[in-house]
Amino acid sequence: MSAVGVAETHPTFGHRGMAPGAQPPTGDPLHGAAFETIWDQTLKPDLTRLEETRQRAVMVLVIVLLAAGLLAWSEFLFMPPALARPWRIEGPFLTILLGALLGAAPLTWTVRRAKGDVLAALCAPLGVSYAPRGSAPAASPTFLSLNLLPHPSDSRFLDFLSGQRNSVGFSLCQARLWQGSGKSRTLAFSGQILMLHTGRALRATTAVLRHGFLTSFSCPKGLSPVGLEDPRFSNVFVAFGSDQVEAREILTPAFMQRLLDLEAAYAGEKLRCAFVGPDVLIALQDGDCFKFGSALASFVDRTRAQAIAGDLERIFDLVDSFAGR
Repeated sequence: MSAVGVAETHPTFGHRGMAPGAQPPTGDPLHGAAFETIWDQTLKPDLTRLEETRQRAVMVLVIVLLAAGLLAWSEFLFMPPALARPWRIEGPFLTILLGALLGAAPLTWTVRRAKGDVLAALCAPLGVSYAPRGSAPAASPTFLSLNLLPHPSDSRFLDFLSGQRNSVGFSLCQARLWQGSGKSRTLAFSGQILMLHTGRALRATTAVLRHGFLTSFSCPKGLSPVGLEDPRFSNVFVAFGSDQVEAREILTPAFMQRLLDLEAAYAGEKLRCAFVGPDVLIALQDGDCFKFGSALASFVDRTRAQAIAGDLERIFDLVDSFAGR
């Protein structure tokens, strides 16, 4: 997952996410005075400029929708009677749909730009790189082979973060994986995939998956079930390993309790992980992270940036929970 690409250059922030001339804040940029410094010096001025762009994009959307609505109404009234009745309804509907898609494009781009600027500005003082887009993570095949992720027919990766946290290297991205095609196409996974490079040289591979029906069929190739004595852990997770002794050295009672605590903190988000050599692989199925809020509300709103800061803190807490393993 290290091959996630280089962060894009933003004309306001540059590649590190700070406004030209701004001084990096002291302290945790996700809280308190350091956050306020970033908000006042970098985010508020930039989001104020983007707010003007957002307002123009909203106006474009309204105009395009009105034009599409008038065109659709004309199609409905003046369509030749020889055409089948369903097409008299579907034709105008498709016109409105196409107008909505075209009209919303500038607004969608503006929201993505604003979210990316907030992420870049908050990550920069932490020495964390951010890129909105990138190629498939290099560790994807390992995630799939260990059944941490479902095997997809289509995939999309975005919001790439990489850096160091307490001497542990990490990289993260959001992933959406689909299975099937056409009407049977379903979203199989939406969440974050995370890789930590701890420097710890393990000889074997250990995977911790979800406990559930047909668990035995989830056993990754080359691994076997690990017998553990904690019934609470076994009610939620199931462990597989290529070396029973090493798996138990990893899954100590203290660490199993930590995983149960994370399960409670990330309720319903289907946490699973694996230990492969010096790397820890984590998949968290919790939908989209780093949401920026409504495109129809003002960008110059401190709570939007605070929400993204909260998501970043949540990710860093997850890194810290695994950093010692």
